[in-house]
Amino acid sequence: MAPHSQKVAFAGLGVMGYGMAAHLVKSGFVVTGFDVHQPALERFVREGDGASAAKTPKEAARDVEFLICMVANSVQATPLLFDDEIGAVRGLKENASIVMCSTVASAYIDELQCRLKEEGRPDLRLIDSPVSGGAARAADGSLSIFASGSKDHLDNAHAILACMSEKLYRIPGGLGGGSKAKLIHQIFAGINIAMASEAMGLAAVAGLDTQDVFEKLKASKASSWMFEKRVPHMLDPNLPRYSAMTIIAKDVLYLSAITNSWGPEDDCVLVRLYLPTSHGDLVATQAGTSSSSKSSSLNHNVTWETIRDIMMAVHVAATTEAMSFCEYLDIDEALMYDIVSHAAGTSRMFEDSFLRMKRKRWGVGELEDAKKIMERLAKAVDDVYPLRYPLFLGGAALQEFWRQGRTEQMQHSGA
Repeated sequence: MAPHSQKVAFAGLGVMGYGMAAHLVKSGFVVTGFDVHQPALERFVREGDGASAAKTPKEAARDVEFLICMVANSVQATPLLFDDEIGAVRGLKENASIVMCSTVASAYIDELQCRLKEEGRPDLRLIDSPVSGGAARAADGSLSIFASGSKDHLDNAHAILACMSEKLYRIPGGLGGGSKAKLIHQIFAGINIAMASEAMGLAAVAGLDTQDVFEKLKASKASSWMFEKRVPHMLDPNLPRYSAMTIIAKDVLYLSAITNSWGPEDDCVLVRLYLPTSHGDLVATQAGTSSSSKSSSLNHNVTWETIRDIMMAVHVAATTEAMSFCEYLDIDEALMYDIVSHAAGTSRMFEDSFLRMKRKRWGVGELEDAKKIMERLAKAVDDVYPLRYPLFLGGAALQEFWRQGRTEQMQHSGA
């Protein structure tokens, strides 16, 4: 492929960053990589003639038009950019662009812009550009990218952003808009990973054939993109890691996984939080087993339909909460639907209920089957109770349905 005239520094050659940087090289860009992990640099320089490595961020940034930051978080990004001796900002030439692809808070983007001015570098073009899609899509240039910033800066970076993405969104509202959109998407994605763990953990603890349950749920309205992609790794722990736990560590459940030293493992490891300590592989060992005798001996009424009803309700509750937050952040709802429905955060219930819930400002009351969903969820929670199984998401969803139902009753009664 013909080389591009634009030179790129790429900082952060982790699970996703490596694939993104390698794809840029394969697409003809000249890329200088930087990472604190030396083996990643050694591997990267073997990607082709356009790939080279630098010992410091400052060295990597010298004479490039673009610095792409794909480190884990803002804690890593700040010294990468601003270290007094080796920070990338010290090496960037005038009017170069900083493309922040790391998942950071929108407030941090504002802090970066102020810091650049304080450092005497207001000339640098800052672009807020978080990504989604996982390692495989990073490697083939088919990520979803949520880019925000000034039109001129986005136009200037278009070739690079388009090279790395299948869906390139320009989020209105200036800097920080991309990070806000990514935050909403990650709420969906994070809940869906946790729901996959809660569902399959329940199937295993209930003594069901987990492979059979997976196939049935995957074909039902309860399924999600995350469920279909993550559960195979629960069923077969020997599959290659899909996405590290640290990447999606967004809430209390996930922080619990981090404190158990599971950070480098595949994020499907979250299912262990639902399983007995001595049987962390129960989802895998229950795959393909006959479950009739085990289920009857456990004295419960849990079936795959029970789990389906919990999942469907959780996806509806996630939609009402996440989209209410989206409205609060003043993000265009139609744009957010397009983002979620084409990315890892989507679920069949999200796609099915979005337009109907939008008509009532994200309340579940607009769904003609809302009462049925809640009744099935309540029954499912009751059926699970004898197992003393922790329905973190199922219980929270039931509370949200009850809360909205009480609110509607009060409004109708004039209270």
